[in-house]
Amino acid sequence: MPYYNFEENTKNCQIQVWHSVTTIRTALQKLDKLSFLDYRVNIRTVLNSISTNNVQYPPFHGIAGSSLRFQENLICYNMSNVTYLEIFSKLYCALDVDVHRCLKTDTTTTICNNSYDLALESYAANLLQLKKAFYAGVGAYNRESFEALLDLTWKY
Repeated sequence: MPYYNFEENTKNCQIQVWHSVTTIRTALQKLDKLSFLDYRVNIRTVLNSISTNNVQYPPFHGIAGSSLRFQENLICYNMSNVTYLEIFSKLYCALDVDVHRCLKTDTTTTICNNSYDLALESYAANLLQLKKAFYAGVGAYNRESFEALLDLTWKY
């Protein structure tokens, strides 16, 4: 019993990033456990997992499909929401900063660079903003709102 016209109604949303609540919660838990100093590559990998679509799967994989109805109790998030895009941009900028706090120019002089500290502050603040947006329900959809957004009708 499929949705009527699923492919046609969702074609404009194929480039958007959709993830289930479980996927995002798992990613946020992983981010909490990773050290900004030591695991920046891992942090970037986790951020990539929720800020982009997995190219191996269709955009609504595990959420809905032409023959898969959106689960009644499932909540999914449109991570292409402007709020999330701005937060991800700031998080990636913080990850791009050089991690070395002090640069040694010779044996007697040390030049301290606070860019690491500023990047860490920015990362922590924006990770908190990401969590706040997520728990506030920014870009969240249940079955009713998802089907209304995409004008989907389930064929009984």
